[in-house]
Amino acid sequence: FPFGPGAERSSGGPNRERTRRLLVGRAHRQPGAMGNCCGPGMSPEEREKEQRSRDIQKQAERDYYKGQEEIKLLLLGAGESGKSTVFKQMKILYGAGFSADDKANFRTKIHQNVLTGIQALCTAVMDLGLTGETDDDALELMDEILNISEGQVDLSEDKDIGNKLSSLWRDPAIQAAWDRRSEFHIIESHAAYFEKMDVICAPNYEPSKDDILASRVRTTGVIQEEYMIWGSKFVIIDVGGQTSERRKWVHHFDACQAILFVAALSEYDQYLFEDNTKNRMVDALELFEKICNEKLFKETHMILFLNKRDLFEQKIQHTAISSVPFFEDYAAEGRPENDKDAGMEYFKDKFMEQNKTKAPFRKDVFAHVTCATDTNNVEHIFNACKAIILKDTLSASGFMA
Repeated sequence: FPFGPGAERSSGGPNRERTRRLLVGRAHRQPGAMGNCCGPGMSPEEREKEQRSRDIQKQAERDYYKGQEEIKLLLLGAGESGKSTVFKQMKILYGAGFSADDKANFRTKIHQNVLTGIQALCTAVMDLGLTGETDDDALELMDEILNISEGQVDLSEDKDIGNKLSSLWRDPAIQAAWDRRSEFHIIESHAAYFEKMDVICAPNYEPSKDDILASRVRTTGVIQEEYMIWGSKFVIIDVGGQTSERRKWVHHFDACQAILFVAALSEYDQYLFEDNTKNRMVDALELFEKICNEKLFKETHMILFLNKRDLFEQKIQHTAISSVPFFEDYAAEGRPENDKDAGMEYFKDKFMEQNKTKAPFRKDVFAHVTCATDTNNVEHIFNACKAIILKDTLSASGFMA
């Protein structure tokens, strides 16, 4: 993990507190504390110098407190956990929403998601030996779809391709592959697209808010937005979650007030896009353990979003947690199979066990079960999170006990 030995935060801690006490102390000195330096005996030059000194001091105080009002929030987590969906929700809740240009860009991305999703299912039909589930005409159509490259067609302009994709989604072999989706890489939430391809492929298609939230594009590099929330500036940073992207995280750890770690509950039986031998939930647990116990984050809020609640509730009805090799202890401890509440509590406990910090410096982890595509759910939970962050920020600044 990309943290150098002996690394320290360049702001916060004792230095910040000394600065605060110095400024607050100066601001609250009694009038006589300056040795009557503003008395009638001062020359015009001395008075001008004194006034200039006071102006500099006041500006320093304003700059200091302005800095305390900026809350830096990092969105971290494994790839496809829903981090970028939370990031989009912030734009809906606190920003200007999505412009016409934004929607046009998302329309292209959604078309790509539909095409690559159906192609993944066609490949799975071949790889999983499901060709006997369908006829020769459907297999020829699958071969045709597999030979289309991204960007080669516009689904809203080529109605024939849209009809073919829609037909394939209803094919029994494709549905059999979908039932075994844990065995290959596909975005589960894109089933919503497959169910309404007639709408998505229409010439006048404009993505809805839900369509935009469900869209998937790998985050590479860093995306940052600033929002005024409750009178404070929140700087929200989304960074790529794939293993190849994680080395870039360290550059954004400095002066971070809170980390929002996102993990997908529904991915307990799935494997990484970049490593098909690595269970996604195991990867998320290991990553959380490293982040939670990192010394750089000793004074940083840790907020855990156990995301994709809706997909988890659907999956647990037919895929027992204990059937996954990494989580056999689920049944061994007497928990009821196919019980969504017991399953959520089980994984919450798993994450909490990764917190190895000890008293008196035991780190509090605030855990929430979320559905990042549900704006009301995200708003409700984020309101609770930001209240905690702002309260402790004010306490650290001396405004609250």
